[in-house]
Amino acid sequence: MKKDPFSLFFDRGVGVYCGNVKETKLHAHHAIEIVFALSGCFKVVDKFGIQEKYQLVLIPNDIQHQFVAINDVTPVFIYLDPFHDIGKALTSRFKLNKEIVGLNVIPNQHIFTNLHLWRSGKDINIFETVAALAHQLTGTGFYTNESDERILKSIENIHADLHMDIRIKDIASKAHLSESRYAHLFKEQVGIPFRRFVLWTRLQTTVKSVIEGNSLTSACYDGGFSDLPHFSKTFFDMFGVPPSSVLKG
Repeated sequence: MKKDPFSLFFDRGVGVYCGNVKETKLHAHHAIEIVFALSGCFKVVDKFGIQEKYQLVLIPNDIQHQFVAINDVTPVFIYLDPFHDIGKALTSRFKLNKEIVGLNVIPNQHIFTNLHLWRSGKDINIFETVAALAHQLTGTGFYTNESDERILKSIENIHADLHMDIRIKDIASKAHLSESRYAHLFKEQVGIPFRRFVLWTRLQTTVKSVIEGNSLTSACYDGGFSDLPHFSKTFFDMFGVPPSSVLKG
């Protein structure tokens, strides 16, 4: 059987998934979520069973909800770590707390086109597209700082050392910075705290390895997870679905 087409991205505290999702179970996850319909509309059901129809919705972290497709809707699911600058900006702008927030906003033509192109498999910088969408929604810009070579080098070290116990004090020492100064500079440059970045890097590396054709067990090793249950729990805690439901395409 031919698999449904899908696109998937994980990096720097941002996850994006676009595929033929019909319905999810009632769930809650650690990430703040933006759901946008490239075409059509969808329903979101809250824990009380109340249904609302949306084209674009913001769902706070740790809020129970269920996605239900309407006809041939094409949804894009954007997951943001609540510690990420984008997640914090959305929380501040829309007072995200315990309520699901529907927005009567359509992404501008550039963002809309990029999402369609990415969905079709084109090489689009989806991270910048998400940042642009967040800028449109919040009025806040992101990542205007010039890259610090010490942080860029330390990110290389993190990727190289995923099989090890990565400690901020060791990485800061390699950058010739105090732990506190390094933590501040890292957050300023990357937009997410050090430990959260390491977790997302492990997730990203594992998912990439699966997409490249490796088994989940082998991919977990590539990402530095101790075992498959550890990865599965981390993935589920972040996104509210088991990795098999997404990675099978």
